[in-house]
Amino acid sequence: MGSGIEAESILIHFPNGIYGFENIKDFILLQEDEKKVIWSLQAAETAYPSLIVLDPFLILPNYRPALTEEQNKFFGNPKPDDLCYLAVAVIRKNLEDSAVNLKSPIVIHVKSRLGMQIILEDSNYPVQYRPFRKQMSRGRGACL
Repeated sequence: MGSGIEAESILIHFPNGIYGFENIKDFILLQEDEKKVIWSLQAAETAYPSLIVLDPFLILPNYRPALTEEQNKFFGNPKPDDLCYLAVAVIRKNLEDSAVNLKSPIVIHVKSRLGMQIILEDSNYPVQYRPFRKQMSRGRGACL
């Protein structure tokens, strides 16, 4: 990391894996920044996959994911504060092309360290939300 920040790492068990990597059950969640906004979700036994995950509530403040009854049972009917939601991000060199998947967040039960990637079936959240497109184009030319 090089910034003097000691990375926090947490082992998370995904009984069903995550989409595209169903055979990988254990991941390490690594804190990448001091403010706990950017994390890496790294396969515990191999170098691949390694995903960038972000706090979706910072990307979209009115984000309101809802678990189904079956998903709540999977986590043992937790209190909302016992769940952590993360969104998989693809960060591109051209920041405007970066995307965050708000449709399929990763949900982690903080106390049991049990994880599941879900699909928010009854929502209009996009798979490729582009958070930097509006902000970057909004200010273009305004200071000239």
